[in-house]
Amino acid sequence: MTDNPDVKLTSPDIERDASFALGWFTQDAGRDTLLSMGNAPHKIQEPTLESEQATLREFIDLERDGIQKTWMIRCGDVTIGATWIDLVENHGVDSPSVHLMIGEPSFRGQGIGGAVMRTMLNYLSESGVRTVYSRHLTSNKAVARLNQEIGFENDGEPYVDED
Repeated sequence: MTDNPDVKLTSPDIERDASFALGWFTQDAGRDTLLSMGNAPHKIQEPTLESEQATLREFIDLERDGIQKTWMIRCGDVTIGATWIDLVENHGVDSPSVHLMIGEPSFRGQGIGGAVMRTMLNYLSESGVRTVYSRHLTSNKAVARLNQEIGFENDGEPYVDED
């Protein structure tokens, strides 16, 4: 549950969520979101139902192995994105680090990201965590604004990686 009664975080469900992901990732908005999250264009592959099922299985396996905690973001009966906490260092970002992807553009700008981030930060705080990390592309102004509003502080300089 989040502080928005219309927004719920649920465990990934391969049967329920793979078709959502496939439908969304085959649209231009899906590719644009992946790019805005820092995915290199040459690494974005054409999605298939099987590839989306595999991604969801990976989420479940990472949680089982204590590496990541993942929730699907749902509004009513619709999956609109995913959020996760990396429980180990990942791509140069200390742990725990939080990540958010609202895949369905029509749900952006409605405070859902803030509700989700506050829920994850509360979850971590209740677990005794005092420092949480996040990273975003400098060009992703929406995430930069959200992170600032939530209380994140800049703890590094912009950088360029191999992608």
